Amino acid sequence: MITVDYSFYTGTYHGTLSEVDFNRLVVKASAYLDRVTYGRLAAVTDTAVLELAKRACCSAADAMLANEQGGVKAESNDGVSVTYVEGSGPAKADGKRLREAVGLFLGGTDLLYRGVDYDADV
Repeated sequence: MITVDYSFYTGTYHGTLSEVDFNRLVVKASAYLDRVTYGRLAAVTDTAVLELAKRACCSAADAMLANEQGGVKAESNDGVSVTYVEGSGPAKADGKRLREAVGLFLGGTDLLYRGVDYDADV
């Protein structure tokens, strides 16, 4: 599993989650990354790829909070007005939001590839 701390999240990734939300969600985000990379993150030694994985974990944590909130940016009770975060809304599936968040950073690596590598040594 990938480990990301709050100082990386706020300082390098420039995230805006509260520390409480980050600490709660980063555990789930790390487990999600482990699942979608088929456990291959543990074997990664390339520092550039590890940096991308940390950013993907932060992005997944942000997406998880958006999933919890349903993508709501603003809400009014009297006039029953709801404004959704751009690119999200009730129709955007939670899984799709997570895949997009992770794919943004790991899409150019082979970590998300789930097929068979025929060139690999058997």
